[in-house]
Amino acid sequence: MVPGNSTTLHRAKGEAAGAHRPGFADADWIAVDVPGDVHTALIAAGRIKDPFYGTNEAACAWMEDREWWYRRTFTLDENGEGDADGYLRLVFHGLDTFARVYLNGRLLGAHENMFREAAFDVTRKVRAGAPNTLAVCFDPPLQRVAGLEMPPGMWGRNPERVWMRKAQFGYGWDWGPRPPDSGHLARGRA
Repeated sequence: MVPGNSTTLHRAKGEAAGAHRPGFADADWIAVDVPGDVHTALIAAGRIKDPFYGTNEAACAWMEDREWWYRRTFTLDENGEGDADGYLRLVFHGLDTFARVYLNGRLLGAHENMFREAAFDVTRKVRAGAPNTLAVCFDPPLQRVAGLEMPPGMWGRNPERVWMRKAQFGYGWDWGPRPPDSGHLARGRA
């Protein structure tokens, strides 16, 4: 994430609640490390038990059905650095997986592939010398692919996962549990 105060996380009610807007009350949100993910943040905050231990996996299943929000407020100095052409880009090196990115309450764009970086031109959108609010919403992955028809001949459990550009092992494998990573946010830069 960009330099500034701490990043926070919550399973907010979404745009209707104003989680993407500057001034939204997020004092009760969980402080998180970036890079990081929802599971790690909730374990560190004592909100869930480690889903990779014992039978805790089932107690964390609700997490994949929620939307998760990250927020951060930052100030860019008056000389806001751009690239050689004067453009200022916000780059995320990893968003897992279905994410919408907002700056100062306005949608910058969406991203749907955890294997590619997400980059947004913020040259005319960021306010130099003033507070800026960056918000990222991660949609529940299975809700985004619900209703898509499976091609003939598909096999295996959780066939809905094949429609996502997301690590497939997060939906369980013979060697691991099913806690699909939600809201993994890798370090970004502006």
